[in-house]
Amino acid sequence: MIRTGKQYIEGLRAPREVYVGGERVVDVTTYPAFHEPIQSYARLYDMKHDSQYQDILTYTEEPGGERYDISYLVPKSKEELKAKGRAYHTYARASYGCLGRGPEFMAALIAGMWESTDWFEQWGEGGAQKVADYVRYVRDNDLFLTHALGNPQSDRSKPSHQQANPYIHLRVKEETPEGLIIRGAKQLATAAPVTDEILVFPNGRQFGPGDDAYALCFAVPTTTPGVKIICREPLVPESRNVYDHPLSSRFEEMDALIVFDDVLVPWDRVFFYNSLTAANNMRFMTGVAAFSGHLSVHRATVRAALTVATAMKLCNSVKTDVFPNVGELLGRLAALYKAQEALLFRCEEEPRVSETGTYWVNGDALSASGLLFPDFYTTMLDVIKRTGAAGLMLTPTLGEFTGEVADLANTYFAGADDMPGVDRVQIAKLAWDLAGDSVGQRLSHYERFYIGEPMFVASFFARSADMGLGRELLENILAEGRALRDAALESRPGS
Repeated sequence: MIRTGKQYIEGLRAPREVYVGGERVVDVTTYPAFHEPIQSYARLYDMKHDSQYQDILTYTEEPGGERYDISYLVPKSKEELKAKGRAYHTYARASYGCLGRGPEFMAALIAGMWESTDWFEQWGEGGAQKVADYVRYVRDNDLFLTHALGNPQSDRSKPSHQQANPYIHLRVKEETPEGLIIRGAKQLATAAPVTDEILVFPNGRQFGPGDDAYALCFAVPTTTPGVKIICREPLVPESRNVYDHPLSSRFEEMDALIVFDDVLVPWDRVFFYNSLTAANNMRFMTGVAAFSGHLSVHRATVRAALTVATAMKLCNSVKTDVFPNVGELLGRLAALYKAQEALLFRCEEEPRVSETGTYWVNGDALSASGLLFPDFYTTMLDVIKRTGAAGLMLTPTLGEFTGEVADLANTYFAGADDMPGVDRVQIAKLAWDLAGDSVGQRLSHYERFYIGEPMFVASFFARSADMGLGRELLENILAEGRALRDAALESRPGS
């Protein structure tokens, strides 16, 4: 099935333990800081019922059959892979690339688990079936998931089992006939207060000898007794409009720490536990990173397009784009955007086909995008700040253009070529929302760690990237040197 936005919101009224500023939120649907993000997520659900988007965002397993979000599809052809890409691009455009953890993200991720069910079987009999059953349950009910992958940052110099409090990192407390009792915490669960389910698994190689009790993968409803969601401070005041804050007024995603206070996880929701090998390899040996990464590269490309266009429009509004030094900066931004586009193109145009007939995005292009885009994006924002200068800091509100000083505001905030002040300021407001506002700063920081810990991803990529051409050229030039060396040695007197 595909839910409507209204059905999604109704589901959020089920009781859950959510805390903001030390106080419990009784109803997340009425809490001011959550209102606009909930509406933004609801719009994504409604798009699947819109005739303009339905055939892009959904699929059926047979003609006239039940519709499902296409994010769950395991692509068995290049056409299906590119169809998923069109859906991800459509979702990203709906939020201008600012919702990094919408419902479609986790749908894509657990489709990667679905593709890799056989991998889960080796960690316990029935593991493959449990994963498949769970993914079907989520897909069939069109649920919104979050995930929590990291440990609380207590003493990062010590492994989990050597922390002063053995339960500060999430671990198994005991086994029961009904399931595992778990205690501890995980982070960073984006959108957690307004989701239906929480998936927990390790992100990368987090665990070493002695950490077995901490190595687990499972899923529970957000409403499970003992699950406590502790949110960071909201960044957006209640009263913001789309003129003054075109992005932050709608797209602040809440981040949270999830505390599991002696939570029972039924056995059918435990996908593995007590396995360091499984915990340290799930990201790299299953489809979770590749399938969710496919969505992420589209989102990054959409946000890059908006950011570069904003930088260009900002400069054009005051005609600084005619200066060669500014033109060079903008040209380099355009090159970064086109490089991101090229990575996306290669992801889908040169896929890898597995033995099971699944079409995977090109792994090298996907990893390159994940590692490079944070730097691309930082450069884009830096150019906005450098070229916008004081113009980003001195921006009136919409009220100045509709109140008593409207004439003065339009006169003294006017742009080049007779651009009215109300138009120039709107451009500067968007630029500030991207580069200077608190939500924009969060997005920039979030981008840096979007793929997980960069050093682990980069280290893995150094070992896995296809360097065939480079190695061939290296061997050729070394062989030429060896030939000269050997000839010289043979001609040496007395050899």
